[in-house]
Amino acid sequence: MRLPANDLVALLVAISFAAGLNVYATVGTLGLLARFGVLPLPDSLRLLESGWIIAASIVLFVIEFLADKVPAFDLIWNALHTFVRVPIAALLAYAATSQLSPGKQLLATRTWRSHCVGRTRRQNSSAGSGDSIT
Repeated sequence: MRLPANDLVALLVAISFAAGLNVYATVGTLGLLARFGVLPLPDSLRLLESGWIIAASIVLFVIEFLADKVPAFDLIWNALHTFVRVPIAALLAYAATSQLSPGKQLLATRTWRSHCVGRTRRQNSSAGSGDSIT
């Protein structure tokens, strides 16, 4: 499905904001909304409708939620997932913008990646202080 430009921009802004809060919850929610026909996704994001993707993202969300409750585990979890969250968000942005020209697609992906990197850095800097952003 080819989304109109305004719908694509709205989708990217909403997804990038949500992914900055929690990428696993975002993937799971997008998958569920698309699977039940509530939210039309670009064809390149149809993979998110898979039951395996939805289940994996929900499991990772629950683990991350519980990890926040155990300080040492939270620190390790956030350190490891710093290298997981950002590529997931960048791949989502790249796939969502597949209908754009390559230059615009890279620009959108870079913008989204920058947002997620900033969020991850803020989260990791607060992990040792007992504060939780997630």
